[in-house]
Amino acid sequence: MTMPQSPPASPPPPFDQQHEALLAMEADSQKDTVRVERPALFTVKSVRLRIVLLMMFAMFCACSLRTNLGVTIVCMVNATAFESKASERRLHTTASDPDNCPITQANRSMAESGYDGDLLWDSHSQGLMFSAISVGSLVTILPAGYLADRFGPKLIIFFSLMGMCIVTYISPLLATIDPWAFTVSRFVLGVCNGFIAPSLNSLGARWFVPDERSTMNALYTSGIQIAGILLGLTTPILCSSKLFGGWPMVYYFYATLTVAWAGWWFMLSSNHAEKNKSIGDLERCYVMENVEVKKNHKKTALPWRQALLSTPVWAILLVRITLITQQKIMMSYTASFIRDVLRADLQMNGLYTSLPYIAQLFTKNLASGIADYLKREKILSHTTSARIFQSIASSGIALCFLGLAFFADCNHVALGVTLLTFKNIFTSFVSPGMHTSSMSIAPSHTGTLHSITMFLAVLVSSGAPLFVGMIIEHNTKDEWSVIFLFLAALNVVSGIFFTIFGSADVQEWAMPKETHKTFPAPPLPVSEVDTKPKAKEDE
Repeated sequence: MTMPQSPPASPPPPFDQQHEALLAMEADSQKDTVRVERPALFTVKSVRLRIVLLMMFAMFCACSLRTNLGVTIVCMVNATAFESKASERRLHTTASDPDNCPITQANRSMAESGYDGDLLWDSHSQGLMFSAISVGSLVTILPAGYLADRFGPKLIIFFSLMGMCIVTYISPLLATIDPWAFTVSRFVLGVCNGFIAPSLNSLGARWFVPDERSTMNALYTSGIQIAGILLGLTTPILCSSKLFGGWPMVYYFYATLTVAWAGWWFMLSSNHAEKNKSIGDLERCYVMENVEVKKNHKKTALPWRQALLSTPVWAILLVRITLITQQKIMMSYTASFIRDVLRADLQMNGLYTSLPYIAQLFTKNLASGIADYLKREKILSHTTSARIFQSIASSGIALCFLGLAFFADCNHVALGVTLLTFKNIFTSFVSPGMHTSSMSIAPSHTGTLHSITMFLAVLVSSGAPLFVGMIIEHNTKDEWSVIFLFLAALNVVSGIFFTIFGSADVQEWAMPKETHKTFPAPPLPVSEVDTKPKAKEDE
């Protein structure tokens, strides 16, 4: 009895065809995995937007707690007790001053109003208080970045701001007890503050892809401008209130805002997208796939020699030294320049001081949005974008300082205020320039590099107030011209260096060693992998 023979099996396709089909399937799978659809950033459901707003409020809290002394000291200290001679010099022009725009006797009382606090601190004590926070920051800036990169920035930011909050709550009591006790509290405030900026930078590098980092940096650093504007608007109101003695309300108010922020931060923030409980699958995959700092990368030590010899790192350092130096000088002495050279009264002084920050708040976000658009559309590369925007910033700031040096005086007040405002507008371009570069060249070591460059910049720029004090003796236009020419030269040198050597691409020495293990290729569909081998085995 003969068994019926089954029809002959069709021969398998040639090996080359099988191989090509498999490669095509793998390519399609990889294409679907790598090119995840970009979730919109500015939507209600965007967790990335939620994170950057929390970062912005963290920067706002840190800046308001750090700088509140600068705006409240006029309410706290009885200035006339120690500075009657200085007041006379400020309120009247000297005989040798050819530009004669004195403050008249009629508005002397208006100029001196509000300077009758109950604390008797001389200028030397006040100088120590202002310096204490910078000295405290130097203690923690260096380890802050390493700790944020190694253990995650979320809790570091939380506990640092809580420390600043506690110190701020007890500051009014310490101020009434002893000036040295208050000075020590400012030092502790600086120690806590030193952790904030490197940790925020580290968090930004974990959450935002390269072509979103300019926008992210502009958004979260807007907290600085918001703090400056709100402090200027609310401090006179709180100081004049009768509750808790007036000026202590400034400390209590901003410390309470920080406590409110802390609750939201603890619940909603996370070190990585994959650890966030409220993020959607699409947004999680997008962040994990496109951000270089991934959880399953093996922790690697910073190659110190290559980093310290890297010209992009030096470009960042030079721009950061220039930026912090001019910030220290202008944030401390702009009001003095407006008073002594432009000869504005107290009310107009406050308005003129606020205008540059209001303008900067809008232009920095606009400039960063344009930069990210140009990068997304492949119009500019990351490095070209950073170089162009930083060159605009440095050259524009330098031109404004030159204008202030040669043309701004009491006869050209509008021009002086316009130049001060445009100086801040051009400073906005640093966000898509140097700041974006600092988050991009070594994403796995962003916090560490930020700490190193920030520490060196703060250390070098610490002599800026002393330099101003040596130059400014009689508060004349010529003395201020020396300061402005110095700042213009700094911007020219650092801007040229960054334009030549700056970068916003990941450097070779910063490449993770096990990138190929981060996202393994997805498995092939079961219908394609399992069916054919089983049919072959049945034969």
